[in-house]
Amino acid sequence: MPGIDRKDETILRELRKNGRITLTELGNKVNLSPASVKGRLEKLEKLGAIRGYTAIINPTFLNEFIQALIEVELMVDDDRTDRTLYKLAELDNIQSIYRRTGEAQIMIRANFSDVDGVRKFLGELSRKYFGKNMKRAEVTIILDTIKESGVVIPRRKGKR
Repeated sequence: MPGIDRKDETILRELRKNGRITLTELGNKVNLSPASVKGRLEKLEKLGAIRGYTAIINPTFLNEFIQALIEVELMVDDDRTDRTLYKLAELDNIQSIYRRTGEAQIMIRANFSDVDGVRKFLGELSRKYFGKNMKRAEVTIILDTIKESGVVIPRRKGKR
């Protein structure tokens, strides 16, 4: 990628594993001073290599017990789709939205408190967001998360 070198790549890989790593710890991993690391981080942010910083939260602590992947197949994928996707992105329970290849053009990852919340959301996708442009939606419930955002989630006690 233009504008980044091996040290920048190492910084990005380390941040993907641990976004809370200190400048000193990061500097030790790439043999740079904390000030140099800070300068590189600012450069990587400006380049768009670092899109943001976040914590990986266990959704059950927010009373979100169901995690779902929702594939949406549209009749027509046009300019209105982008506006709709950005409206959906504003919802707190939406974790990710992807445009994808295949029959279903859209993949949404979302959290819900219960099955009724999933049903309600599917109805809103059809009525409020995509309207008649939505051909179908297919829901897959996530049973366990092993790795998320580059971080391996520790095993829960009692799990294989």
